[in-house]
Amino acid sequence: MTYKELMNKIRYLDNLTAKWIMRHFYLLFFQIVLVIIFLFWLFNTIRIIDLNFQISEKSIIEQILITQSLNTSIIVLLILLLSFWTLYIFNSIQLLRTILKDINYHIAKLRMKNK
Repeated sequence: MTYKELMNKIRYLDNLTAKWIMRHFYLLFFQIVLVIIFLFWLFNTIRIIDLNFQISEKSIIEQILITQSLNTSIIVLLILLLSFWTLYIFNSIQLLRTILKDINYHIAKLRMKNK
């Protein structure tokens, strides 16, 4: 095995290891964090909706505060959904990048054999 072939093999194994770490550690970590934030948001929103039924109709300040809380909860939900979507897109880009690197590695290997 020549030096170039050895270095190509090492680069390939390094790429596989980095791909595994990126896919299984960072993405799962961010997904778990987002799910925990989503569950916290969901329980908080349920509590706010429950408070909405308990306030008196005569208190305008309480009604305004509850309406503001619900509006803020909708904005937080949209930001959480955007985060999940961004994570999905990032995962797709990583997958495409890995596939292109594998194709490049195999094409380079075929070129080396033909020379």
